[in-house]
This record gives sequence, structure tokens and C-alpha cells, in this order.
Amino acid sequence: MKFSFARGALALAATLTLASCGGGKATFPINVQVSNVLYDGLVLTTNGQDLAVHPGTDTSKPLDVVFPNGIEYGEVYNVVPKGALYNAATATYFGGNTPKHQNCGISREYPYNLPPNGTAGQLAKIQIYYVCAINTYPLEGKVTGLRGKNLVLANGSSAQPVSVPPATDTAGAVTGADVALPLAPVAYNTTYGITVLTQPEGQTCTVTGGGNGKGSGTMDDAAEAAGGVKDLLVTCVNN
Repeated sequence: MKFSFARGALALAATLTLASCGGGKATFPINVQVSNVLYDGLVLTTNGQDLAVHPGTDTSKPLDVVFPNGIEYGEVYNVVPKGALYNAATATYFGGNTPKHQNCGISREYPYNLPPNGTAGQLAKIQIYYVCAINTYPLEGKVTGLRGKNLVLANGSSAQPVSVPPATDTAGAVTGADVALPLAPVAYNTTYGITVLTQPEGQTCTVTGGGNGKGSGTMDDAAEAAGGVKDLLVTCVNN
């Protein structure tokens, strides 16, 4: 590790020496690597320059892109999505021109967790890493009429138990008050199918709603525009 930093320092020193011989400042390209970009729409900006990032022919591989113009030694840069807003509480940017159906941000995984901002010349090379992820949306609805224990719902291989609601009548019997669906969000363009994996004691529950009216469908453009699937209904009746 010490050797790599020393080598970078030597390269930087050589660059500055050559620049000084020519009478000008060293120029540094602004390099960005973007992973998992699947759709158009991402536009990065810094120092008065915009850089549109388009998906490559092989979306499984990161894209290496470079801003049109380099910046001189000592200039400050801050590479963010164009139009992004700054969140002072988390010291991060959000929103802006990101790909349709995706969100993008600085990689948080070592060794690719370099900040998007700095000063040209701090390191031998300006290299920034962005990573994009598919947006996820909630599966919402309710369970009504539930009185028996051990109801388990499933979406694919993900199973989730549903607790009997605490509402009771004056005699202490469960009245079957509605409860929210405890389901994990689903990624855009991904199918979902809510089923009853385990019926509650003494009851039978059925699932309705969703894209096909039977608790299943795809998180498509319409669901995305609505902020998720919100009409799922699990109705339980006594046997």
C-alpha cells in the first residue's frame, strides 16, 4: 500500500514538473466509472460541464466515462447528477438527472468509496465511482377479518407471518380488525405474487387486488407512477 502511494506521488511530481517546463499548469481528466446503469437519463455535472451516461452494450460491466474537458491543478470539482439537491443532514446529494427507473449515487464499498469532490492534484488521478440501483416500490394493502393465529403470506420465496390484530370486543374476543400487509418492496419490472402460504387456525383467507386482481402482477410503469401496488386485500372468513 505504501509503495502504491509513493508511485502515485512520483507520477504526480513528474506531471507537475513537465507542466512547469511548458509554462502552464497540469491538467487532470475527470474520470468516472458507473456500474449497473440500465436506462438512459443519467447526466453528471461539474465545473460547468455536463456528461450524459448511456447504458453500454454489456450492462453487466461498469462503464468508464470521462468529462469533455480536464481541469487544472488546484481547481475544485464536485461530480453530482445534474439538478441534484444537497441534504445537509447526510452530506449527500439526491435527485437530479438519474436514469429512468433507477437511482444512482457514490459507491460506498471499499476500495471504490472515493468522494465525488476534491481538488485537482490531491491525487495523481481523479477517479470517481458511481453505482446505480433499480427503484423499488411497496406492496400495500390490508388483511381483514383475521381472527385465527399462524397466518403466513408469501411473495415468491419470501414468507412473512401476520399477527392477529389486537382489537377485541368487550368479551375479550378478537374482532378481526384490519392490519397492514407486512410485505417487502419490489423492484421495477419485477413480478410479484402474493399467496397464502399457511392458513390461520379455523379460517380461510384469499388474496385479491394487484395487477390481475388475484394478488399478482408486475411492478410496471403504471404501478411505478402510482408509487407501488396499493390495492392488495387479504380477506379471511371463519371455516
